[in-house]
Amino acid sequence: MIVEDDPAIVKAVEKTLTMSPGFSVEWVQDPDKAVSEAISRRPDLVLLDVRMPSGDGRMVLQALRENTATRSLPVILLTGLASEADKVLGFNLGADDYVVKPFGAMELMARIQAVLRRSGPATGAAATAVSAGGLELDSTQRTAKLHGKELTLQPREFEVLFLLAAHAGKTLSRDFLIEHTSSYGRRVPTRSLDTHIKNLRRKLGAKSAMIRTLPKVGYRLEP
Repeated sequence: MIVEDDPAIVKAVEKTLTMSPGFSVEWVQDPDKAVSEAISRRPDLVLLDVRMPSGDGRMVLQALRENTATRSLPVILLTGLASEADKVLGFNLGADDYVVKPFGAMELMARIQAVLRRSGPATGAAATAVSAGGLELDSTQRTAKLHGKELTLQPREFEVLFLLAAHAGKTLSRDFLIEHTSSYGRRVPTRSLDTHIKNLRRKLGAKSAMIRTLPKVGYRLEP
């Protein structure tokens, strides 16, 4: 369940969760209804905006923690407040994690998965590790290996390779890859994807041919 006043953020979260099966999103726009909706809908996790025109997410978090029905419900705060004091306050109020806007799709997915693992994963929660063609990637630890040898990847390179490996054998469109490796709230040049692919092929060395280009369509990882 996402408690957020910005439809664009809600849409972005929904698209993030389409990367893996088993997730669905319920949107609560009015923070005053968050507790009652959490009680009735019984979500596995709540994504809670801190700064909303109609209310303060930290007050919602406090109310969730004070209610016996929602006291143990995992909550991740989504906020533009990035100071250490703001984070400490959020954790002291009972937040399970704290994600600063703008955030990347892979980062948000990894944090959701980590919180679900700690609290008892929901059925169908996405895998955090993938392997294909000698590649082994872990989205939680942010590690990548090729035949046991560690690869040094930049954050966006890791995210592109993880998506390709997670959908090995399937063609992913340029729009899909750009959308799921961009930071929400920031415009990312579309040509940057080509740079990431070029760098990945260089780092894969003899295995660079695994990443195939489908002209005017996208890319596919063939193990």
